[in-house]
Amino acid sequence: MTTTTTAVTIPEKAAVAAGFTFDLTRTWIDTYGSRWTWTGETDSTGMALMKTGDDTPARLSHVYWTYGPLIAAPLPVTAADRYAVLTAPTCTTTGRQDSTPTATPLTFAGILGRIRGRSA
Repeated sequence: MTTTTTAVTIPEKAAVAAGFTFDLTRTWIDTYGSRWTWTGETDSTGMALMKTGDDTPARLSHVYWTYGPLIAAPLPVTAADRYAVLTAPTCTTTGRQDSTPTATPLTFAGILGRIRGRSA
């Protein structure tokens, strides 16, 4: 019997609420569309204090149970992301490499649409 070990990297600035690990360097979006960011502070129990707009900071666990579930806000699309999409091979499946599809303006527009969707 072989044992497999999976390493999980937890960011240095992370907090655990409701059994989930939240990267505090990211912005989090609640079910109502509000964006929550870490204030850089914790309460007396060590729970991260989150803030949206000009509201009073709230504990991460309270934000999760009241407004959650929380999802990480998409990261902005970088120049490296755009370059990777444009230089990616057209097909990586072994059986289809002989028949190279021709790029059309429609396929290029589809790629750009997917990139713009990530940056929202």
